[in-house]
Amino acid sequence: MIAAVCLRLGWWQWEHALRGDGRSLGYALQWPLFAAFGVFFWTRVVHERLSRSACTSAPNTAPRKTPVGHSWSFHRGDTVAGPVLRPVLIGHAQDDEDDPDVAAYMHRLRWLNADPRRRLSDYPGFDAL
Repeated sequence: MIAAVCLRLGWWQWEHALRGDGRSLGYALQWPLFAAFGVFFWTRVVHERLSRSACTSAPNTAPRKTPVGHSWSFHRGDTVAGPVLRPVLIGHAQDDEDDPDVAAYMHRLRWLNADPRRRLSDYPGFDAL
Protein backbone atom coordinates (compact mmCIF):
# COMPACT_ATOMS: atom_id res chain seq x y z
CA MET A 1 0.00 0.00 0.00
CA ILE A 2 2.73 2.47 1.02
CA ALA A 3 4.89 1.38 -1.94
CA ALA A 4 1.99 2.09 -4.32
CA VAL A 5 1.57 5.57 -2.81
CA CYS A 6 5.29 6.26 -3.18
CA LEU A 7 5.24 5.11 -6.81
CA ARG A 8 2.19 7.26 -7.55
CA LEU A 9 3.92 10.29 -6.00
CA GLY A 10 6.97 9.54 -8.14
CA TRP A 11 4.80 9.51 -11.27
CA TRP A 12 3.21 12.81 -10.21
CA GLN A 13 6.65 14.38 -9.73
CA TRP A 14 7.76 12.99 -13.11
CA GLU A 15 4.83 14.71 -14.80
CA HIS A 16 5.85 18.00 -13.16
CA ALA A 17 9.45 17.46 -14.26
CA LEU A 18 8.35 17.01 -17.88
CA ARG A 19 6.61 20.42 -17.71
CA GLY A 20 9.96 22.05 -16.95
CA ASP A 21 10.20 21.92 -13.16
CA GLY A 22 13.82 20.85 -12.61
CA ARG A 23 13.45 20.25 -8.88
CA SER A 24 10.70 17.70 -9.49
CA LEU A 25 13.13 15.50 -11.43
CA GLY A 26 15.10 14.76 -8.26
CA TYR A 27 11.93 13.99 -6.32
CA ALA A 28 10.66 11.81 -9.17
CA LEU A 29 13.77 9.66 -8.79
CA GLN A 30 13.58 9.56 -4.97
CA TRP A 31 10.02 8.28 -4.60
CA PRO A 32 10.69 4.88 -6.26
CA LEU A 33 13.72 4.49 -3.97
CA PHE A 34 11.48 5.10 -0.95
CA ALA A 35 9.09 2.44 -2.26
CA ALA A 36 11.93 -0.05 -2.79
CA PHE A 37 13.29 0.59 0.70
CA GLY A 38 9.84 0.05 2.21
CA VAL A 39 9.40 -3.27 0.39
CA PHE A 40 12.91 -4.37 1.37
CA PHE A 41 12.38 -3.46 5.03
CA TRP A 42 8.98 -5.16 5.12
CA THR A 43 10.40 -8.42 3.67
CA ARG A 44 13.23 -8.36 6.23
CA VAL A 45 10.79 -7.93 9.12
CA VAL A 46 8.53 -10.73 7.85
CA HIS A 47 11.51 -13.04 7.33
CA GLU A 48 12.82 -12.31 10.84
CA ARG A 49 9.43 -12.93 12.43
CA LEU A 50 9.00 -16.22 10.55
CA SER A 51 12.47 -17.43 11.47
CA ARG A 52 11.92 -16.42 15.11
CA SER A 53 8.64 -18.36 15.27
CA ALA A 54 10.37 -21.37 13.69
CA CYS A 55 13.12 -21.20 16.33
CA THR A 56 10.65 -21.07 19.20
CA SER A 57 8.57 -23.96 17.85
CA ALA A 58 11.61 -26.23 17.39
CA PRO A 59 12.67 -28.18 20.48
CA ASN A 60 15.70 -26.68 22.19
CA THR A 61 18.11 -29.59 22.66
CA ALA A 62 21.07 -27.75 24.15
CA PRO A 63 22.08 -24.13 24.55
CA ARG A 64 24.50 -22.83 21.95
CA LYS A 65 27.77 -21.56 23.37
CA THR A 66 30.19 -19.40 21.47
CA PRO A 67 33.59 -19.08 23.10
CA VAL A 68 34.67 -15.48 23.55
CA GLY A 69 37.79 -15.66 25.67
CA HIS A 70 39.51 -17.88 28.16
CA SER A 71 36.83 -17.79 30.80
CA TRP A 72 33.59 -16.45 29.28
CA SER A 73 31.12 -17.51 26.63
CA PHE A 74 27.72 -16.27 25.55
CA HIS A 75 24.68 -18.46 26.08
CA ARG A 76 21.65 -17.97 23.87
CA GLY A 77 18.52 -17.97 26.01
CA ASP A 78 15.07 -17.74 24.49
CA THR A 79 12.64 -15.30 26.05
CA VAL A 80 9.18 -14.09 25.11
CA ALA A 81 10.71 -11.16 23.20
CA GLY A 82 13.14 -13.45 21.37
CA PRO A 83 16.64 -14.83 21.75
CA VAL A 84 18.95 -13.03 24.16
CA LEU A 85 22.68 -13.54 24.61
CA ARG A 86 23.75 -13.82 28.24
CA PRO A 87 27.35 -14.12 29.47
CA VAL A 88 28.10 -17.41 31.20
CA LEU A 89 31.25 -18.15 33.18
CA ILE A 90 32.82 -21.33 31.78
CA GLY A 91 36.02 -21.37 33.81
CA HIS A 92 37.56 -19.75 36.84
CA ALA A 93 39.51 -16.52 36.61
CA GLN A 94 43.15 -16.29 37.58
CA ASP A 95 43.90 -15.91 41.25
CA ASP A 96 45.85 -12.88 42.43
CA GLU A 97 48.84 -15.07 43.26
CA ASP A 98 49.12 -16.37 39.68
CA ASP A 99 50.03 -13.03 38.09
CA PRO A 100 52.02 -10.29 39.84
CA ASP A 101 50.44 -7.55 37.67
CA VAL A 102 46.94 -8.68 38.64
CA ALA A 103 47.97 -8.83 42.29
CA ALA A 104 49.37 -5.28 42.16
CA TYR A 105 46.23 -4.02 40.42
CA MET A 106 43.96 -5.68 42.98
CA HIS A 107 46.08 -4.18 45.79
CA ARG A 108 45.61 -0.70 44.30
CA LEU A 109 41.85 -1.29 44.05
CA ARG A 110 41.64 -2.45 47.67
CA TRP A 111 43.74 0.57 48.75
CA LEU A 112 41.41 2.96 46.88
CA ASN A 113 38.30 1.25 48.24
CA ALA A 114 39.52 1.55 51.86
CA ASP A 115 39.06 5.35 51.87
CA PRO A 116 36.72 7.13 49.40
CA ARG A 117 38.79 10.32 49.64
CA ARG A 118 41.85 8.64 48.15
CA ARG A 119 42.85 9.17 44.54
CA LEU A 120 44.95 6.94 42.36
CA SER A 121 47.59 9.67 42.13
CA ASP A 122 47.97 9.41 45.96
CA TYR A 123 48.93 5.72 45.74
CA PRO A 124 52.47 5.09 47.00
CA GLY A 125 54.76 4.66 44.03
CA PHE A 126 52.20 6.02 41.56
CA ASP A 127 54.92 7.96 39.70
CA ALA A 128 56.72 4.67 39.06
CA LEU A 129 53.65 3.16 37.40
